[in-house]
Amino acid sequence: MQTRPVAPPAGGLGWANLGMDIVSVTRVRRLLTLYGEDFFRRMLTPGELADCRTSARLDVLGLCGRIAAKEAAFKTLRVRAVFLPWLDIVVRRSEGGWPLVELRGPAAAMAAESGIAAITVTISHDVDYAVAVAAPVLEPGPPEGPVHPAHPEEPAQPAPAAAHDCASAAGAPTAHHTPRRHPMSDGLQLVKNWLLARHEELDDIAPDLDLIENRLIDSLSFVEFVFLLEQHSGRSIQMETLEVDEIRTLAAIETHFFAARAVQA
Repeated sequence: MQTRPVAPPAGGLGWANLGMDIVSVTRVRRLLTLYGEDFFRRMLTPGELADCRTSARLDVLGLCGRIAAKEAAFKTLRVRAVFLPWLDIVVRRSEGGWPLVELRGPAAAMAAESGIAAITVTISHDVDYAVAVAAPVLEPGPPEGPVHPAHPEEPAQPAPAAAHDCASAAGAPTAHHTPRRHPMSDGLQLVKNWLLARHEELDDIAPDLDLIENRLIDSLSFVEFVFLLEQHSGRSIQMETLEVDEIRTLAAIETHFFAARAVQA
């Protein structure tokens, strides 16, 4: 999927696409308890996990910090309609202890297209939250290509992705309520119930409501959402090839993941 920046390319004097993200420690601890370390292998490289590991267990604050840093770094790229390439934005601990960001593959290409040579990030932890702020290091002239790896000893990996929070700058989109011609499948009803349980402010979800633009699926919940789809659809999902429009609405999810099972039944 080709992506384009939604803001003017970086590079002018004084220009900076800042990114910021906050991650709940309670939320990450719940995911670790439910799914174990394998859940986070879709989001963090072996080197990143090693940085978060203590002699006894994974450090939850360390996980939260890296997740927030990846999201903040991605926000500096100013792209939309594309999933966050979790394993292509690598956040490692430097010898001095501060975080370093390495861009790979699609993330490096998006940065180069925006005139960004590298991304610098800072992370702060509290008892309940981790916060990260990222800023681009701008190219002095025309983009010259991807950033050199900060950790060349760690091999590049295929990039699974997570849904990026890409709410419209003009405000929350308005859902168009369109009557369905067919009853909702059992699998889709379970997906809808999962979403409603996490958004208690909603009484219902229209079939054509944009789940991404309305933030019903964000970057962190996307990985869990894929687990849910795999479980209820009986399909193995490759996140690196999954397209945004396949999960944008409940109607799209039914078409791509449950329609074939309904026909077979």
